[in-house]
Amino acid sequence: MENSIENRSISIGKAFAILGITLALTIPASVVTAALLSVAPAFKSWITMLGYILQFAGTIAVVYAIWNLKVSDTRKVKPLLFPIALAMTFALSIISEAICSLIPMPDIVARIFSEAISLDFAGYMTVGIAAPVLEELVFRGIILAALLRRYEPRKAIIWSAVIFGIAHLNPWQFIAAFIIGCAIGWLFWRTRSIWIGIFMHWANNTAGFLLGYYAGDMNVSVIDYFGGPMNLAITLIVCVLITFGCVKAIQKIPATEPQEPTMPEGDLLS
Repeated sequence: MENSIENRSISIGKAFAILGITLALTIPASVVTAALLSVAPAFKSWITMLGYILQFAGTIAVVYAIWNLKVSDTRKVKPLLFPIALAMTFALSIISEAICSLIPMPDIVARIFSEAISLDFAGYMTVGIAAPVLEELVFRGIILAALLRRYEPRKAIIWSAVIFGIAHLNPWQFIAAFIIGCAIGWLFWRTRSIWIGIFMHWANNTAGFLLGYYAGDMNVSVIDYFGGPMNLAITLIVCVLITFGCVKAIQKIPATEPQEPTMPEGDLLS
């Protein structure tokens, strides 16, 4: 059957293959953007966004063509979840920033990060709109949704967060992506909807972009504004408590039942 659970489930190996497809598509996307930049350099920010869209749209198309996997789980989300998810997002962002700050960043990497995104409207459209929508469609709407049909939730969520982190191709963004990916994945599992993930992703990226915009540098960290280790330690404790409180509050909201039963691990061939 074309719509059977087997055809809409994937192994962890296939999930990494989808990641490989996404990364491989940076090559043709880069070729297209390079060609466009050669004739219209003034539109660099918009061309960069176009290349990003081509990469992820291509991933969705290829994955559908190979494995018949498409974006699923687009249910409505209870409105009460959004403010709770927003508080959790900001708390986890600060925690992940603090962890990332422990890893020294070489100047050349910092320069690459600074030049990757333009601090203009087109740059925001890439970071604040295109990235949350496209990445959630692929990493939660396709990968995690398919993993949840094969594996128990904890395993599927953690592996999808690992894959999400690796997709960023550097240790600093891996840490933040893994932490927020686990949170988004857990909420995706409870709600069976990509909308809460798109919202959290948007909030996280928008906050980072606005911080970089007003500081004039995308490498600036919110940690730089705490004014000493004692203030940072107090802030981190507060963020941990906020995260814990958000988790407890979300657990009191009934989870959405999956549309189809998940298959126990080992029932499907890789």
